[in-house]
Amino acid sequence: MAHHFGRPQRLLSVSALAEMAGDMRRWTRDDIAMEILQLYASGGELNYSSMAETQPSLLRAATRHFGSWRSAVEFAGLSYDEIRKYRAWSRARIIARIVELHRQNADLSWRNVSEKVDPQLAAAATKPRGFGSWQAAIEAAGLDYDSIRRYRRWDEERIVAGLRALAAQGVRLNSKEAQASYITLFAAAVRHFERWDRALEAAGLNARAIRMRAPFQRRRSHRRSLVELFGRRERLRRCPK
Repeated sequence: MAHHFGRPQRLLSVSALAEMAGDMRRWTRDDIAMEILQLYASGGELNYSSMAETQPSLLRAATRHFGSWRSAVEFAGLSYDEIRKYRAWSRARIIARIVELHRQNADLSWRNVSEKVDPQLAAAATKPRGFGSWQAAIEAAGLDYDSIRRYRRWDEERIVAGLRALAAQGVRLNSKEAQASYITLFAAAVRHFERWDRALEAAGLNARAIRMRAPFQRRRSHRRSLVELFGRRERLRRCPK
């Protein structure tokens, strides 16, 4: 009896979907495209499986009017191949991609990633299935969100001004010292000028002299120390006991 009792339940469910399909006949192609764009703008997942789960009526209408979901998405002006990629974004992949971009000295501010670097990453990271926010995704990747946010304020003019200010203070600006003490400036400079030396030259500094200065100063300092030690030893030897 339980088996026979369950079948009408399934039939009712199918009937309900059929009624929804009847309502969809009032949709136009432009209505469907507008709904797709609204879902896209709100960060909704537009791959086929997600639509079947969350927006079956829209999916049915799109299939009826366009013949396929792909055609409907492309009619709305979106790339279906990019839409399909949303399915592959796991938390592990989101983190791996953020780390990869960080190693490339990419600007990981929200605006830059969501508009230029990798919009799919930004969308996947901020979904409930991802991390819910860009800050949470950045921190899950082991990065300092406050530093990431500051990247967006670096432009070539500010980089040049920062380098000149440090040089005026006598700060060592060879690549190794800069990465150790001024990583935000260093990353921004490499991102904008491609190489640290080019950033130094844009600031009117002698990149070659800066590269050579650090080891030379260390050798000269070491030599001076040896001379002083030798002189002290000689003076002690000459002093009467």
